[in-house]
Amino acid sequence: MPTRKAGKASIIKHPKFAPLTLDSTFKKAFANEQCTELLVFLLNAFLAEKLESPIKEVSIMNCELPGETKFSRDARLDIRCMDAAGARFIVEVQVGKQEHFISRTFFYLCMLIASFAKKGKKYDFNIPKLYSISFLEFDLDFGKNCTEVVQHLSMRNDLHPEVRYDMIQMTFVILPRFMKAEAECETIRDKLLFALKNGHKLKSCPKNFRERELRDIFEVARISNFNSMEWTRYQAEMMSRYDYEATMDYARKEGMEKGEKKGLLEGILKTAKSMLAEGLDPALVARITKLPKKQIMALR
Repeated sequence: MPTRKAGKASIIKHPKFAPLTLDSTFKKAFANEQCTELLVFLLNAFLAEKLESPIKEVSIMNCELPGETKFSRDARLDIRCMDAAGARFIVEVQVGKQEHFISRTFFYLCMLIASFAKKGKKYDFNIPKLYSISFLEFDLDFGKNCTEVVQHLSMRNDLHPEVRYDMIQMTFVILPRFMKAEAECETIRDKLLFALKNGHKLKSCPKNFRERELRDIFEVARISNFNSMEWTRYQAEMMSRYDYEATMDYARKEGMEKGEKKGLLEGILKTAKSMLAEGLDPALVARITKLPKKQIMALR
């Protein structure tokens, strides 16, 4: 409901749509086990040139990738699915910047490969095709002149670059690089990119977004359609996002003033301490600041 600030005549209007890159909104749109149509739509839009033929249907799989032993870390993915031909897909959205994100993605693919081999059984290593697609809200360095919004990484023969091995394909979608205006979006991929980056800023689904799947995606993100549980989770995630952005802004400011990494760390630690003083849960503070939980506990 709209709210009015005390002493002011202006009305504060809530956004019509939740960000599609929020964990809950992204999964609500693309990890619906009862209807995988939007997930198929998304995969075909970004992997078309890497697929032998368009994906017709997929089945959602368990998002947990268990470690090899009880001492190994497990991995939890946003979405994991399989198509009718047996190809596997990992789909993720990442908001906070990670220094070694490409290596992290490859690590998860390796965990997926390891899960195919059953203990005590002969394995012929004929692994199915594996695809990962990551939607990033931060830029990532892929090398000189690699400035495209969508980056595809795969295995190849160094002496014969034209020879590629298609068992593993990693795709990275760098949303900050997408600069097209609404009227410039002609392809389905462009429209999806625009929706992922700017959908939460709009008052309605763009008129030229005539594809039914795109309109369905906007309806999923429409806040007025949320039930009470979805509304509560949306508020919690947005608060976490605001806290993270405020923390990073403060830390960057501190770092710039001191002109060295020490200042950046001090800024983060100072903000973390303030958050703890306000009563925030240490686990939440650790997640927002990206500091080890042990270091957060030492600040109490």
